[in-house]
Amino acid sequence: MATFFAMPKLGMNMTEGRIVSWLAKEGEKVKAGDAILEIETDKATNEVEAPQSGVLAKILHEEGEDVPCNSVLAVITEEGEEVPQNIPDMIGEEVAPRAEVVVKAGETGGKAESADAGEKSGRRVRISPSARKLAEELGVDISTVTPSGSQIKREDVQRAYEAAGGAKAPDVDADKKPFIGIRKRTAELMAESVHTTARVALNITADAEALIQARKKLEKSAGKVSYNVLISKAAAESLAVFPYMNARLVNDEIWEIKPINIGIAMNTERGLLVPVLKRADIKSIKDLQADFQALADRAAAGKSKPEDLEGGTFTITNLGAQEIESFVPVINLPECAILAVGAIMQKPAATDGKVVVKNLMQMTLVFDHRLVDGAPAAEFLKDLKNRIEDFKE
Repeated sequence: MATFFAMPKLGMNMTEGRIVSWLAKEGEKVKAGDAILEIETDKATNEVEAPQSGVLAKILHEEGEDVPCNSVLAVITEEGEEVPQNIPDMIGEEVAPRAEVVVKAGETGGKAESADAGEKSGRRVRISPSARKLAEELGVDISTVTPSGSQIKREDVQRAYEAAGGAKAPDVDADKKPFIGIRKRTAELMAESVHTTARVALNITADAEALIQARKKLEKSAGKVSYNVLISKAAAESLAVFPYMNARLVNDEIWEIKPINIGIAMNTERGLLVPVLKRADIKSIKDLQADFQALADRAAAGKSKPEDLEGGTFTITNLGAQEIESFVPVINLPECAILAVGAIMQKPAATDGKVVVKNLMQMTLVFDHRLVDGAPAAEFLKDLKNRIEDFKE
């Protein structure tokens, strides 16, 4: 019996996925559990496994297409079985807005008219949700868009916009990369954060000597330990004391989230990801390090699971490895605050009237003033500084 293989919904907020590549060819035998497709969401690139063994008899969507979740991507049949004549567009409920246009008969990828116009002659062409969203943003009439394939894509909308006299890229010699996937989603979230939150930044300098010594001691017994893990543990303990920093704004209510889940910003080849250390307040450093390593490995390989990137309540971003001393990051919505950690630097400092060289580390807390005032936020940051300066393994 034929199986209709649909675009999976890999996260609560996922509405569509872009087909990066088919790892199996049409007509090829596949086994249940084999990776047959690579898709890109707004968070990561994931391999999708065949739901059953058989023959990948028909592929319905090409590489580069944006396809709504639950839309049928391909048909898997038993060996010798024919492809069903009636293939549904979707399995399960729709999770993204869908739209169609009708291409006039006799035109090859030509001018399209709205399906609502009642055009009966010609073929229907789907519009990807991202293409429809871009058309709305640019004010492009979809009926003027020429589809380049079986569906109208973002690139088609952009061409129609430019053809109508819209902004056009300058004619310069440049390496051009598509503004899609993780890079585009990051841009949207950062812009939303900047335009929504009332950002305030507080700076503090901590003596990192206790942190350094604790790390050395831990590594003798437990192996490699990341500074991100140690700082996350200290931050989680401070958040437990000051729960108003582990919060978010939901409609007209401020929610102080009870689980303390620390997101760690990571730079990957595909862009910025924020894997989440779950329950950092109650887990041991050893367990947090194991979680962190697994998250980092999957992020670096582009194999992050949806649950890796969900549930964060507070984010830490560390540019110490790049020798950055301090910086002001953007709040990771819907969280209340984000902590920027700079490099540990040897610097002269006054102690008991004497100048000595210390290992100092700057931290910047950026918080949303809509949820927290300056003095309470400063109390949290001061507590965190004290925990780092008196770090206990």
